[in-house]
Amino acid sequence: MSTLMTIRLPLLVSSRMFCVGLLAFVTLAASAQVPQEITFQDAVRIALDQNIQLRQSANQLRLSEIDVRSARAAYLPSFNLSTGGGTNFGLSFDTNVGELRTTANSRFNMSARTSVTLFDGFQRQSNLRQSRLSVTANDLTLDRQRQWVVFEVASQFLAYIQQSEQIEVQQENLAAQQQQLAQIEEFVRVGTRPVSDLYQQQAAVESAELAILTTERQAQNVMYQLIQTLQLDPLGSYELVVPELQDEYLVPEEYDLGDLITRARQQRSDLRAQEIFVLAARQGLRAASGSMLPQLGFSAGAGTSYNSGIKAVDFGGQLERNRSESISLSVSVPVFNGLRTRTQKQRAQVSYENARLAVENTQQQVGNEVRAAYHDYLIAEKELEVSERQLVYRQQALDAARERYNVGAVTLVELTQAQSEWVQASQDAITARYTIFVRKRLISYFTGELDPNQPLFD
Repeated sequence: MSTLMTIRLPLLVSSRMFCVGLLAFVTLAASAQVPQEITFQDAVRIALDQNIQLRQSANQLRLSEIDVRSARAAYLPSFNLSTGGGTNFGLSFDTNVGELRTTANSRFNMSARTSVTLFDGFQRQSNLRQSRLSVTANDLTLDRQRQWVVFEVASQFLAYIQQSEQIEVQQENLAAQQQQLAQIEEFVRVGTRPVSDLYQQQAAVESAELAILTTERQAQNVMYQLIQTLQLDPLGSYELVVPELQDEYLVPEEYDLGDLITRARQQRSDLRAQEIFVLAARQGLRAASGSMLPQLGFSAGAGTSYNSGIKAVDFGGQLERNRSESISLSVSVPVFNGLRTRTQKQRAQVSYENARLAVENTQQQVGNEVRAAYHDYLIAEKELEVSERQLVYRQQALDAARERYNVGAVTLVELTQAQSEWVQASQDAITARYTIFVRKRLISYFTGELDPNQPLFD
């Protein structure tokens, strides 16, 4: 057993050293990767190019354009060319020698035919109009999707900026707590403060460090969401370039709720798309109704054939002699086809009614979204005012508590409480600044006025 242990121990140590070395190499390689800097405009551009939902909307638009080409082609005549041939083997009576013989007769034929629909109950016309309307509606849907992508990127980008500034607040708090710890250590050394203050302050420093880690984790979670929206490589390294939030962005604006709702119902591309889908569904209903009307068609054809069993006429002569042409005019009256026509019309009627209901629902949704955004903005204005005043008062209270603690007028618990309240007030002020900025953009988004091509920070 001792021999085995002597052999296995170096192997175990060697494998552990290899794993540690490999981990160190991977860590060094990851840290050596130069992060890609991404500005807000870069993020918007990347999202407009790579976002999955936006690309799916673009593909839906392409499909509707293909439907238009298909509906146009329905007006063109059809043309078919067919040919065939074969050989028959079997017994036949040869009159030249007066006996049965095994023979092989070859045959060949070819034909061409064209047809065109002269009248189909206006189905083709309705289908073409429906396809064109669907293109317009899907184009508007794509515009709304672009607005959504820009707003989603803006929200996530601003959330990351907010978390970054929260990290700075927590770092300032840690620095203040460490400075306070050094001061208390001196107080304890000279005997002017109990050792319990030292222990309590050491715990406060550790809490401040944990708060930094928690805020950093929250910032990384927002970064992960943005990476998903932009469809970036999860293994990549990225650094967001934080734009400066100017004070003029926070200037209050006067809004009229009635005017906002009116503008939204006039400008929202998703509502306009739903209204156009109603028109498209109406054309679909007309096409389904047209299938119950008589249909008129015209066709023409030509063909010829050859049979090797006919010895008296050569190949070219047979093709000439067997030539045939035809023209026809047909009228088709639908009488009964298993209720398919009636069912198709009923389905089209239901689709039309659903499209109308979708418009009513979207109109209601637009109004509610604008109303909520308007009231959220009013609250955000008040929150900004209150949070800024609160921060001033908390800073004054913290300064006073520090001075009084230094002279022994307050306890460390009171000082710690003042420090905690200042941190919370700082975080509230940062949140309020970015909240009101987002609320402004949210109003422009819900009214349909957000321009994907216009910089957000202007």
